[in-house]
Amino acid sequence: MATYPQPAPAHDDYAASRAQLEAMIARLSDTDMAACTQERLEDYLTRSGRELQRIAMQDYLDAAARREERRAVGRGADQVARRRAEPGHTRQLLTTVGPVEVSRIAYRAPKAANLHPADAVLALPARLHSAPLQRAVVHEVADGPLRSAREALARATGQMLGTRQLQEIAIEAARDIRDFYDQRAGSAEEPSAAVGAQGRHLLVLSIDATGVNMIPSGLRTPAPPRPAPPRPAGPQPPSAQLSSKERTGRTRMACVTACYDAAPAPRTAADILPRDATERAERKKGPAAKNRHMDASLEHSTITMVTTLFDQAERRDPEHLRRWIVLVDGANHQLDCLTQEAERRGVSIDIIVDFVHVLEYLWKAADDLHPTQPTRATFVQQAARDLLEGHGPPRDRRPARPQARPHRR
Repeated sequence: MATYPQPAPAHDDYAASRAQLEAMIARLSDTDMAACTQERLEDYLTRSGRELQRIAMQDYLDAAARREERRAVGRGADQVARRRAEPGHTRQLLTTVGPVEVSRIAYRAPKAANLHPADAVLALPARLHSAPLQRAVVHEVADGPLRSAREALARATGQMLGTRQLQEIAIEAARDIRDFYDQRAGSAEEPSAAVGAQGRHLLVLSIDATGVNMIPSGLRTPAPPRPAPPRPAGPQPPSAQLSSKERTGRTRMACVTACYDAAPAPRTAADILPRDATERAERKKGPAAKNRHMDASLEHSTITMVTTLFDQAERRDPEHLRRWIVLVDGANHQLDCLTQEAERRGVSIDIIVDFVHVLEYLWKAADDLHPTQPTRATFVQQAARDLLEGHGPPRDRRPARPQARPHRR
């Protein structure tokens, strides 16, 4: 009886993934897992499921490498013809489910960098970390310190990244922020100007700043040395705090500005700080920001940031026809910069102190005036409502500032 050669079995591109899935199912059917708790079951499925995703991604990349067709010539942006093709060139890629290896054809030519067309087909990033992992890093870094972001990423993805890597990814993501806002502002439609100045949208400007600890080489100018206070005689207990001389000039102000349009939304004190359930149910919504443009800098001073902020505002309202509202936290230096810039440009501004900062000041006053907790809360609530309703203390009842008197012996 004649025999015929049997066709070779088709290559299973996802054999490793199937093996991992079968191992997971076998593990779930094991007698040891039959009596496990739900917590243990979820932990196992989370770990092994992430590994299954990683293996499936590796299987796909390996299959794509086998399907890659060799080109006669490879030509990049430098227009150099690369006629030598070498398959099997690999690079590492760290993803949200773990590390994988990408294999592709490298096109080579003397005195020219290797060209990998498959990198463009897969849209691989230039750095080690994948785009989804970089997005996760940016979201976590924007919400808190680097160490907290590192711990949150480890819990969510199981990947451990160093703080230097997190910092580099965040800096790279913020590199084009100004170009992004400029392009967005150029394509955004200006708010419709209704009949008269009262019908126009408000033009809202906001500025805030906070001190950031810096190394000595990162300071703008060295601060003048401050004499250390006299130390009492005798041995002193150890302290973890720096002296006043060591703390002098160790920070720089990080300034954040915002410019946006908003339709007027009149509200009462009950809408902002309701006293009971009835006022809470009837409260009106506040204004909605539109066409928001934000900027932040640790390099530029407050004066420079205020100038840039007013430039952005004048591009929206060159003839100063709209009402300009400036939202601040009450810092005197910011107020001086804002008023001087407004006078220089001949524009009228209405300065409003952020109510959140006002509440902080009221709680500080309550700590001194009312040490007990129930009285403190009542004082803050009543004082905040009085301020929102415009019932502040009259000028003639405010305590006068103490005058300096000459010292007499």
